[in-house]
This record gives sequence, structure tokens and C-alpha cells, in this order.
Amino acid sequence: MGTDTTIRSDERMLDIIEALKEHTTAGVTELAEALDMPKSTVHVHLSTLRERGYVVQDDAHQYRLSLRFLDMGMMVRETQEMYEEVLPRLDELADETEEKVWWTVEENGKAVFLANSVGSHAIRTNARIGQHIDLYRLAAGKAILANLSEERRREILDSYEYPLPGFQSREDLADELADIRERGVAYGTEQFLRGVAGVGAPLRDNSGNVYGAISVSGPADRLDSDRLENELSDLVRGVSGELRVNLSYR
Repeated sequence: MGTDTTIRSDERMLDIIEALKEHTTAGVTELAEALDMPKSTVHVHLSTLRERGYVVQDDAHQYRLSLRFLDMGMMVRETQEMYEEVLPRLDELADETEEKVWWTVEENGKAVFLANSVGSHAIRTNARIGQHIDLYRLAAGKAILANLSEERRREILDSYEYPLPGFQSREDLADELADIRERGVAYGTEQFLRGVAGVGAPLRDNSGNVYGAISVSGPADRLDSDRLENELSDLVRGVSGELRVNLSYR
């Protein structure tokens, strides 16, 4: 019984944290109604989180997540393999393309934006570092998915509900991933953000381990098929190939 109670308590606390992320700021009553929890339960968890420094309460008795989460997230990001080597490549690619460049990794079956660099003509979107998205919605995500082990790829594909947006079947997606493995890059057009296109290449070593993907994104009218399939594809393949050597012979 103790274990069950502890698990339920942990789940409630995590629900409160996720609700605060969604609402930005909220009071006890608002959280209790949103989560269908007793106000007393919400208050106890918020008091614990506040005492440990994970939430902040303002003068209006509203709560928000504290910067402790930023500290934890930055620490996790900076301990990623290849972090120090990938970041300069993002800056170089952003300078050369003048677009926005991303390093995206896979975690728990999702694409996660880990780092970016902003070129002089990069567009502003609501995509942010730390955001979790289905892999198939991004060029970088598809580049990752195509190069995962067959077992891991099948596990992720099993988690999707078909047809995907655009009426893509599982067989269609599997065929697309096979094409991506063959040509070494993935393309994405408006599957994540309307009017935005991108190209991504996987980061992997000679043993087949995948460390995410590098991608360039920008307005679809500027990143037309010719620029995506020629100039930008060659650039991201080049960065991917250089990092592959570094990964393989560290």
C-alpha cells in the first residue's frame, strides 16, 4: 500500500508541475479545478515544491515554475555526448546559410530540440529548445528515425496512429525512411510549422549509434526544392560527415 500511495503522490506532483508549465502561472484553486484534485492536496504539493525551490509564489498567491528547472535542463543538455563539438558546427552552418540551424535528438520516442544557432535571415517561430515533437513531423526527426536500429524504429512506428497527417500510411512512412537512409538526408515541408521547410542529416558513428540530427529550416518559399536538394543538402551532409569521423575516432 505504501508503494501505491507513493506512486500516486509522485504522479500528482508531476501533474501539478506539467500544469504549471502549461498555464505559466496559476493559483491553488485553478490548479485543483484543472487537475480534478482536492485543493488541500494541491496546496501540500505546492508547499513542498516551494520549500525545495522548484516553484515560486508571487504577491497575488500565484505559482510558477522556478529557474531550478532551467539549471537542471542546462546541466542535462551540456552532458550530452558531442555537445561541445556540435555547437560550433551549428554556428558555422547558420553563418553560411543565414537560416536557423538545429541540433535535435531522440528521447522516449520524441524529437527534442537540444540547441540552435540563428543566421542573419532566420525566421522567428514558436519552436524552442527543449520542445518535444513527434519525430515524423520534422526533417531532423525523420533523419533520426530512419537511422535508428530496426527494433527501435519499429517500436516508435508502432506508437503512431495511422494515417498520419496528409493521409500517410505506415507503409508510406517506412518507404520514405528507406529513401532517407539511402540519400543521407530528410526533407520536411510544413509538417510542423505552416510555411516552414527544412532539411536534416543524422549524426551517427561508424557503429551505427545515432546522436541526433543537424537541420536547417526556413520559409518554404526561400527553401524551395532546388535549394533544399542541392545547396542545403550538401552542407548538412558535410557537417554530418565531419562529425561522424569525430564520433568514430574519439
